[in-house]
Amino acid sequence: MAEFYKKTCYLFSFIVIVLLFAPVLFELMKYWRINNDYSHGFFIIPISIYMIWVKREKISALTPKPQWAGVLVMIVFSIFYVVSVIIKFHSLSHLSMIVLLIGTMISIFGWAITKELLAPILFLSFMFPIPSAYYVMITNPLKLFITNASVVIIQFFGIPIYQEGNLIFMPDLHLEVAEACSGIRSIYSYLMLSCLFAWFSKGIVKQTILISSAIPIAIGINIFRVSITGILSHYYGEKVAQGFFHEFTGIVLFGIGFGLLLIEYSLIKNRFRKTLN
Repeated sequence: MAEFYKKTCYLFSFIVIVLLFAPVLFELMKYWRINNDYSHGFFIIPISIYMIWVKREKISALTPKPQWAGVLVMIVFSIFYVVSVIIKFHSLSHLSMIVLLIGTMISIFGWAITKELLAPILFLSFMFPIPSAYYVMITNPLKLFITNASVVIIQFFGIPIYQEGNLIFMPDLHLEVAEACSGIRSIYSYLMLSCLFAWFSKGIVKQTILISSAIPIAIGINIFRVSITGILSHYYGEKVAQGFFHEFTGIVLFGIGFGLLLIEYSLIKNRFRKTLN
């Protein structure tokens, strides 16, 4: 009877959380569908569930010890969440969702089990868009940096070129390093992947290397994309920087970046294993 009561409480808590989060989740799904920068959001919840499934044996071996501190967190952040949804303060509603989940886990399972669930819960943060103020603050310097670096590379190939901000002028055409080429999309996606690889890795050194490498890989890939687009546009016309070819190169280069992260993960994993042996 006690076991049935416990499972009923778990199921009820799960249903309440799903219903509470439903309005924000539906809005997020619409945003993922129309904004390519965050299309990876569709994969976040399934990946988080998979992370929990991987640790299922370790979690099931622990004894739930509900804590009243979790109830207090739930009450406070439920209020924050409801108010932020009503006034459309998205950053606060997203933060409240994560903290509310953590509080729920503490109140139902206790500290030990919540500790094992913490990484999958925090991983859910990648399904939220970057707050617009921070997005602009990050994107503009990135666009300028990538433009500057690309101009140097294009000039190396003897192509006459002139730069004004994030605009690149060449004979008979000009290119604009737009937000999509700023690297923010790649940085966010690569950070998500590197955090996942880091979670599978054991040891703070390996995890730090994997996570910190995501940013230079993303920036390097985008510098290469802008540079190769400029060089090919000079010889084959402005159509190279538009339409299918431009989108196709973006997909291919993103795949290359993912491959670099995967290779790095394999090398680090094997290297540290040999060192330990």
